[in-house]
Amino acid sequence: MFKLLALDLDGTLLNSGLRLSDGNAEAVRAAMERGVQVVLATARFYGIALRTASRLGVETPLICSNGALVKRPTDGHELIHLYVDHDLAREVTTLGDERGWEMFTTIRDVTYMQMRPEIIPERLPGGLKIAERQSEHVDEGPPTCVLVFGEEAVNEISSRFLPVYDGRARFSINRPTNSAHYVILTHPDAEKAHALGVVLKELGVPPDQAIAMGDSESDIGMFRLTGLGIAMRNAPDEVQREALHVAPSNDEDGVAWAIRKFLL
Repeated sequence: MFKLLALDLDGTLLNSGLRLSDGNAEAVRAAMERGVQVVLATARFYGIALRTASRLGVETPLICSNGALVKRPTDGHELIHLYVDHDLAREVTTLGDERGWEMFTTIRDVTYMQMRPEIIPERLPGGLKIAERQSEHVDEGPPTCVLVFGEEAVNEISSRFLPVYDGRARFSINRPTNSAHYVILTHPDAEKAHALGVVLKELGVPPDQAIAMGDSESDIGMFRLTGLGIAMRNAPDEVQREALHVAPSNDEDGVAWAIRKFLL
């Protein structure tokens, strides 16, 4: 019997419009009513994860920034907090400022956002601030992560910085089939699977009694750690091959499908 469900957000629990569907929300709540613990594991920063957790009533530790930060929403206690190499963060954000890349840089409890004006939401989630130049904020404190969107940005970061900082930072490159390419720069030990292992121990749940769902390479480690790994239909083929099951896409309430099949 499975006691815990670990869910990626973008491309998994959230649809292509980055919204939580009623079907998925209802299914998650139904699983929680049955006693299943739900853990959110995302590349996004804490404020976004907290907003989704609050809507669902999730009170378990939140895995954010691809495992660089694990934080309890109930009291703010941090189980994990790892920082990206400061020199790398400074170099990437400086280049990104010059190129006009879409970027997010998380420092302490603030995430600085640099995006096209037409796609900036009218109301910003807590902890999110607009920054015209990301590099000006890097020295405010140790950065948790740097997230950069766009195929050209991903390619340039890979060719220019990966050879120099390989081993000193983790470059999580994602090329999803139905949304923009992006790269997340974190501490080399930041990993969703490691973070989930810490959360499982915190909650007293054996790994083989947990399910993990995701759509990207960063979720594969969670598939291997848990008793059941489920990839989304919208995941790349190499991710689907690592899972024991493939659920309908994130636009077809694949999470609700999996919950009905394996937990209810």
